[in-house]
Amino acid sequence: GSVTSFVVQYVKINWDLFGELALGIFSAINAGSLLLTHFTTNIWACYAGYLIFKACYMLLITIATFQIAVNLSMERYALMFGFNNFIALLIQTVLTAVIVDSRGLGLDIVTQFLIYGSYFAVIAGIFLIRSIYMLVSSTCK
Repeated sequence: GSVTSFVVQYVKINWDLFGELALGIFSAINAGSLLLTHFTTNIWACYAGYLIFKACYMLLITIATFQIAVNLSMERYALMFGFNNFIALLIQTVLTAVIVDSRGLGLDIVTQFLIYGSYFAVIAGIFLIRSIYMLVSSTCK
């Protein structure tokens, strides 16, 4: 994950135009790796899925943080990233309480991979639709 995050600084693309497309692609890869882990019984495929997921997730966080930071003034960094971390922790807590906890659904681990893979697939769809809209509207201008 740290290697992929480090390599981002050497990638020369227009992040304003292609940032959301990158987020959509890496979210789709994350969804695919989690769904692979759900549908396979091969432990090596599960390990490969985990490695792919972790590397792409760290890259996703790096790109998303960069996308947010580009549009902020220095005075708002702490407020915005503190708020983002709070919202992320809140979503993670709710998902854990609903999906994992025995007082919630208490789903087994294999089903959890399906739920989280579907979650990333929805996120990928949102980012991809938005990026296609951005690319088409910038091309029309």
